[in-house]
Amino acid sequence: MLFFYRFWRGFLRIEIKGDITEKLLNICAKNGIPLWNIKRRGKAIRCYIAVGDFKRLPRLLAKSGLRVHILERYGLPFFTERYKKRYGIPVGVAVFFAFLTFMSGFVWSVEVAGNGNVPEKDIIAECKELGIYAGIRKDEISPASAKLQLLLKDNRLSWCAFNIEGCYLTVDVTEAKKKEEDNSVPTNLKAAADGIIKKIDVTSGNCIVRVGDTVAAGDILVSGIEERAEGTRFVHSIGSVTAATEREITVTANYRQKKKLKTGRIKTKRALSFFGIKIPLYLGSEKGTYNAETSVKALKLFGKRLPIEIYEKRFEFTEGIEKNYDRNALEKELERLFSEKVKLEISGDFEVKNREIDEIEGGLRLKTVVLAEENIAVQDIMLFNTGNS
Repeated sequence: MLFFYRFWRGFLRIEIKGDITEKLLNICAKNGIPLWNIKRRGKAIRCYIAVGDFKRLPRLLAKSGLRVHILERYGLPFFTERYKKRYGIPVGVAVFFAFLTFMSGFVWSVEVAGNGNVPEKDIIAECKELGIYAGIRKDEISPASAKLQLLLKDNRLSWCAFNIEGCYLTVDVTEAKKKEEDNSVPTNLKAAADGIIKKIDVTSGNCIVRVGDTVAAGDILVSGIEERAEGTRFVHSIGSVTAATEREITVTANYRQKKKLKTGRIKTKRALSFFGIKIPLYLGSEKGTYNAETSVKALKLFGKRLPIEIYEKRFEFTEGIEKNYDRNALEKELERLFSEKVKLEISGDFEVKNREIDEIEGGLRLKTVVLAEENIAVQDIMLFNTGNS
């Protein structure tokens, strides 16, 4: 604080010369004039003194035989004196504050709080569709109306609120709880695939198959109709039916294939976004084939987002080549394609029963028969004929 006070009032770095320079220290101490950073340089003394106190020195040193020289000047008075005729500085300061005043009427950024499963980018995109985005005037936003529109637009939200603090808009949300399965709807359990029943675990419904039975896709495994002494009941069937299934998985590949290989050439281009208006920081466009990834970095000040974003687009160039396979290499490629496809069709363990490789025009075809044990029971809502036409 002392430094800022001295800077505000102005201070000097001076040098005192004379026969007995220590006289100055005694004179200043006697008259209450503070000096600091006092250093001896030969017979001279150098130190710092406030501008107001320096003006008192000529009278106090009139008959001392000491000479005082100003070495450097510091502080706001000297700065303003130096630039008082440079009108661009005060004009620039005035324009800067006028710009801040004007910009304070706009929303600088839109942020989301309280979301967990719903991505922030989805909510911001929905707000933009409602006409609420970074750059809109604050007086054009109706929080109550925006709240209702957002809730109608996104059924993943159960509550939301639009809060404006300064130039920042925060969308506070509460996500809707996932609806539990409606067990009041009568359903059957049907077979999703052909198989031989290995295990049954049913907690609701009338099971009409037994372990060892052979079923086809679409057959009813568990009925939602229960016959009891008090009458017929329609229930929501719940359970799992594990069956040994047999599937044929087919993949094909050609001897000559077109592929894209990375050349190793990478280029990055950037753009500046101000209130959603993109200003490219590059010239020209890229030609050829490439894979592109875009990342966005928002600038922050004191932890708050500014309405300025840096878009960075990374180009990874590729070239198309025609790759020729021999039979051994093509068979390995078929194995890879089979592994990818079987993971999509079968979730659990499986066993290969049989496989055949056939020649086709321009390539090979791999047919694989796999055995697996899986839950084949799927829900099927029961439809009732009311007799009305």
